Amino acid sequence: MDLIIAYGQEILGGLSTTLTLFIVSLCTGFVLAATSAFIQIYFGGLLSQVVWNLMFCIRGVPMLLVLYVIYYGFPVLAIIRETFLWHIFSSPFWCAVLCLSIVEMAYTSEIMRGSYFQTPKEQIEAAKSLGLSGFQTFRVAILPAMLRNGFAAYTTEVIMLCKTTALAFTVTVMDVMGYANEIRSRTLDVYEPLLVAGAIYICITIITRIVLSTIFSLVAVSGRDRAEAL
Repeated sequence: MDLIIAYGQEILGGLSTTLTLFIVSLCTGFVLAATSAFIQIYFGGLLSQVVWNLMFCIRGVPMLLVLYVIYYGFPVLAIIRETFLWHIFSSPFWCAVLCLSIVEMAYTSEIMRGSYFQTPKEQIEAAKSLGLSGFQTFRVAILPAMLRNGFAAYTTEVIMLCKTTALAFTVTVMDVMGYANEIRSRTLDVYEPLLVAGAIYICITIITRIVLSTIFSLVAVSGRDRAEAL
């Protein structure tokens, strides 16, 4: 038990890095996903198809491959090494953030797009018949339906993102998994550091699930109140 406590104190040194990776990638990926979904929904033709194909390709390859291409492949390009971009791609942390954000964008944009097209057309037409503007229609009729349709899938995706931050240690980022792997290599103890790291990730996952459920409840209630007021 004393050994586990000692390992836990050391591994917790990477908790702030793990949380920063998770939060920054989640926020960045959400903004990029919203932009991608908007293009696919409201811009037809070639542009929409190109964006969809790009998102499909990103979803179709392992995240570790994307991380290796960004960390090992991009820095050899002259446009990277000879410009300000080198300050980003020379940092393992920011390479991991970029990878996680890109993959999060690909999956979340598809969740948003699917949630939008699951919204009943009668619901949208009813909102328009009340004389609501485009933004009011989206806020009152479309957004609540998207939240209901996509909440479960998005929650799963966020939890997956939380767990896949562990891949960052493969490019020398000292997060929770990085510290656990360093202890394992130094002491040859396999189970104790990995069990501690697993317990930390479970705690983060539980907290994330509670936070998302709370946010969903608040947004759903406020959206319903606005609809009744209108």
